Amino acid sequence: MTAQMNTPEKQKKFWEKMAEKYPLPFDKKHLNKTQKIISMAEDRGVQLDGATILDIGCGTGVYTLPLAQRAAQVTGLDLSAEMIVRFKKEQQEHDIENAAAIQMPWSDAAVNEHQLENAFDIVWAAMTPAVRSPEDVARMNRCARNWCVYIGWGGVRDNPFLQEVFQAHGQTFGPPPGAKAVQKHLAAMGISTELELFRDHWEWQGTEEEAVTHAEGMLRTQSEAEPNLDLIREIAARFSKDGTVTHRTDVEKGIMTWQAI
Repeated sequence: MTAQMNTPEKQKKFWEKMAEKYPLPFDKKHLNKTQKIISMAEDRGVQLDGATILDIGCGTGVYTLPLAQRAAQVTGLDLSAEMIVRFKKEQQEHDIENAAAIQMPWSDAAVNEHQLENAFDIVWAAMTPAVRSPEDVARMNRCARNWCVYIGWGGVRDNPFLQEVFQAHGQTFGPPPGAKAVQKHLAAMGISTELELFRDHWEWQGTEEEAVTHAEGMLRTQSEAEPNLDLIREIAARFSKDGTVTHRTDVEKGIMTWQAI
């Protein structure tokens, strides 16, 4: 991914829009998936009870708020103001007092400003574009006293609607850089960790115009193509039933845990 494609400005704009339909932490179906992944981390020796945890790219609190029910204190951070608004609403509705959210980028300047270095027992990052480069991973390691937990893309991302949109723009719709890339960064740091791959899926639903906006955002942040909105509308219309577009993404994910050095 080029710097142009991954600029903070483009990412922030995309995630502000994504917040409208982003999963909520206590939706039963989604919570079951979250709890399974939390259990996978525990099976690897990560001790959550009574811990202080930093959740990078927390979104609506999908992991932060369930983790807070076990931990002493959990801090979530996200680039998107809208994500943080939904996070705080969920926190209030579920009466969770030991969680906090900070709107900030995952950068050295922000980490220093908020005094996050070496401040947490566990640093957690799940399906976030904030942790991709060697510097991102090293920063994650520096903020943890004991454990780091990373959940990221594996080698599969299938979605017929988005695949057609990307192909129509001469682009390939595949998984973003993820777990295997982070594993290589860790190896370069002298950290060996086992990567466990598993399958998952999710569904997105909205109006035809919402589907167009969603696909446009995906193209702008994950390719260098200039979206052709008329072309995307034609594709959305073909996937529409009674004015509603539903599309499913089937993915492979990977989880890694390591002890901070």
